[in-house]
Amino acid sequence: MVSRILKSFVVAMSLVFVLNSSPAVAGHFEATIPQGLWMEVWMFHIESNNLTGSKGGDSKAFVGQDNFKFRLNQIMLRPVLSGKYFIFDVQVPIGKMKIDGSDVIGVHDTDSAYLGDIKVNAWIRNENASAAWRPLGINMAPGIGVKFPTGSYDKKRLANLGGGHDQYDVTLDFRFSKFFFEGNPFGESWKWAIEGDVNYVYRFENRAVDVKPGNVFNWNIGVNTSLGSNLRVGWDLVGNVKEYDRKCGGGKLPTYAYDNLSRWGSKVSTGPTMYWILTQNFHLGAVALVDIDARNQTKGYMGYLRWYYYWDNSRLPWGKKG
Repeated sequence: MVSRILKSFVVAMSLVFVLNSSPAVAGHFEATIPQGLWMEVWMFHIESNNLTGSKGGDSKAFVGQDNFKFRLNQIMLRPVLSGKYFIFDVQVPIGKMKIDGSDVIGVHDTDSAYLGDIKVNAWIRNENASAAWRPLGINMAPGIGVKFPTGSYDKKRLANLGGGHDQYDVTLDFRFSKFFFEGNPFGESWKWAIEGDVNYVYRFENRAVDVKPGNVFNWNIGVNTSLGSNLRVGWDLVGNVKEYDRKCGGGKLPTYAYDNLSRWGSKVSTGPTMYWILTQNFHLGAVALVDIDARNQTKGYMGYLRWYYYWDNSRLPWGKKG
């Protein structure tokens, strides 16, 4: 009985860090973003009906798996300042996370709402540099980001939009694109491009529960093509690899004889993408991703709309002449 309770507690603490993190999405536009000021609104829906084990099937750490359900509805506000050789942004997520799992050992019905963890990012980029700085015509944007513990958090709950007390993340990010054509990507059909990014997230300890979440390596790559003067469509492949969580100054969390979410995890997702220029300054993006493989993570699907409003430099104070 004692070992069952202890196992449930460890699994629950591991779930805190799997279910409260921001979604890893295909957002690799930064390598080629036009100069100016952007205001973006991302609208997410993420849903999962099962927790996987190390072989990809249902996790053996849970009884009553069929009653588990994870849902996240979130809006992310993202102002972006894009210069000739740099990009800055701020990401402010607001939403509601809900977990239904009343019959699952270690999981209880719970939810979390309102503000998530705010993230600040900066990139440098070579898109507007001379050919010597663009090997093989590849646009590149290395960057760094910091996530701050501003989100809603309660260490007694599994569902948390925030990462917890003093739980900062630092992200090293690299984004790229390669166009197989000359000139504007819009204007005619069948102009092909490849875009993608890789990043590594170092996650600091959450001292409220004495657990250091596992670091995460994220990757995504997508191919896309233009259809006429205002539309691009494509297909993305997205994934991550997550380290096991650690406890007490770097000591490994116990895993017992069961699969559970304190172990290494991975995920691969895929789906279609769309980018549509509605007007010169008002754009819309859309992505739908289905998890095709998940190990020691949730498995489900995600969809999001990405609304853009764009002010080019000529419409901004520093771009006006005289």
